Amino acid sequence: MRSIRTAAGAIEFPTPEEARAHVWTDEDRALVQDRLDTQFVGSPGRVADRPEQLQEATGADELLITTITHDQADRVRSYELLAREWHRR
Repeated sequence: MRSIRTAAGAIEFPTPEEARAHVWTDEDRALVQDRLDTQFVGSPGRVADRPEQLQEATGADELLITTITHDQADRVRSYELLAREWHRR
């Protein structure tokens, strides 16, 4: 998001090591703060609460969920955990 908003263009998703090595300026943080503020992070129950609240508040009949992680298996696992919790409800 930072690279897009600074007009540097989209970059390949960084590895965890590359992301940890990046030195963030206050300006960088301000550019992406809105994305950080809207992330749902935590246990499946906690994460499922947030889109449920969003759906109830907006009356949306569809939600688009995006998991941001470098590893494909971790991304799939995240979706599985959320789907299982959502279905349980």
